[in-house]
Amino acid sequence: MPHFSSADEIYASLGACLKAAATDPDNARDFQRVGTIVRLETVAPKAQITLKLEADQPAEVEFGESKLRPAAILAMPGDVAQGFWLGEVNIITALAQEKMKAQGPVAVILKLVPLVNVVAPLYRAQQEGGVVSEVAEEEEVAEVEVEVAAVEEDAAEEEVAAEEAPQS
Repeated sequence: MPHFSSADEIYASLGACLKAAATDPDNARDFQRVGTIVRLETVAPKAQITLKLEADQPAEVEFGESKLRPAAILAMPGDVAQGFWLGEVNIITALAQEKMKAQGPVAVILKLVPLVNVVAPLYRAQQEGGVVSEVAEEEEVAEVEVEVAAVEEDAAEEEVAAEEAPQS
């Protein structure tokens, strides 16, 4: 049974994850290194995600038909796209086995490979029941909880030190 049953599912899942990762300022340099426009097409179900990943510009991600002209197109079934962005499908093997088809300069297509390292952890977390925005919020909450715990610990140490200090 295919993982995706419609283009809307691809956009809501993989698309949302790619958009969140590409537009996150912490990842900007990784995505800008691609330096061009790339289109990801799924053939089963039929969907398109266009990534404008140009140097020194904020990334743009469009779902469906786009007026942006891609320098490269990577086409595959939805299940292969799922595996690729989870880091489970090797692009070279998939191309050799014709599970993926590429149009455009190979150098551009290969620039997508390092992005898997950025996207896969977010996408994996999303697939395990969270959504991308919740993953970021959970990380922020965890950081705040650590900071609060550190402040509370410092306050407790100061309180103990004050009680132990000789009184004049």
